Amino acid sequence: MSATAKELGFNLMTCYQWVHKSRLPGQVPRNRVPGQRKYTPAQKEEFFLVFDRLKSTTQAARELGLSPDTCAGWVRNAGLKSHGKTGTGPHPGRDEYFRLRKTGMSRRKAAAAVGIHLRTAQEWDHGIRKSGGRRIYPDGRIVDYKRGVTTLTPPAGTTGTTQVLLPVSALEKAIDPRYLTVQEREMIRDLHAAGTSIRAIAHALGRSPSTISRELGRNTDPRLGYLPHGAHRKAAARRARPKTAKLAVEGPLRRYVKDKLLLRWSPEQISHTLVEEFPDNPEMRVSPETIYQALYVQARGGLKREIQVALRTGRTRRKPHRTGEQRTPRFVDPMIMISERPP
Repeated sequence: MSATAKELGFNLMTCYQWVHKSRLPGQVPRNRVPGQRKYTPAQKEEFFLVFDRLKSTTQAARELGLSPDTCAGWVRNAGLKSHGKTGTGPHPGRDEYFRLRKTGMSRRKAAAAVGIHLRTAQEWDHGIRKSGGRRIYPDGRIVDYKRGVTTLTPPAGTTGTTQVLLPVSALEKAIDPRYLTVQEREMIRDLHAAGTSIRAIAHALGRSPSTISRELGRNTDPRLGYLPHGAHRKAAARRARPKTAKLAVEGPLRRYVKDKLLLRWSPEQISHTLVEEFPDNPEMRVSPETIYQALYVQARGGLKREIQVALRTGRTRRKPHRTGEQRTPRFVDPMIMISERPP
């Protein structure tokens, strides 16, 4: 069909649709007589002999010129299982690919030489394996595209049994440019492993050196080093929203703020006094803005409406300082025109 479409200058997919609608065979197998409806028992027996040797339905059917769909039905009815196009072993061109890469050949040329896709070559270089619709990464991350989840399993030789499941969409979702992406974390791992300084890494990524330092200090394992995909998974789990408001939970901080508001203290006074009275307790900290939000936003703030009258302004709603149409004057006092000033 491909040769016919190419000779006539027709679109290949259009020709496939014509053949499908007319119910004509798209191609005739090499060992099958035109018009023959079924394969002979000898062909079926020959297929199973080749299948026992290759352990692959597709390869055995291709070698004998049989229909892969028919052969798959034979294998399924016999209770056997195919092991894919390449059998149980690795890809036949994998060793040749890495040999070419060691000689200095580029990834694109080496992939074309062994007949694989560029994306497959990239995954080989990064140590990514495929199995049953899953991608298995060197740092233990397993992305299951059928279930739509990512599983973090400890690499071989390490301890730990905890598995954290996160949707793939949560990992790949772009939140804001200020957050590090997976590609940036991979570059941090590569540059850091090559001995590049933190400031040089930050300059290469266009980030602040403190961001790189904090990322390495927070997500570096003492034995395995910095794991970019594990770090990205932890970051996605940490940024889950919405979070419970600080003053919405009953506790000593909430009671302290409530008592001081009843004494007509301002939110700023409460915030500063907490630092003085509880210098060694980081849990007893709250900003003035958090107190205002707890008073004005009842859905998430947590403080009851009767507490609002304790504010010195007596407001129950936040008052905007200005709107888009208003302009802030340059001077506090009204300006006197020069014509109205004394000589």
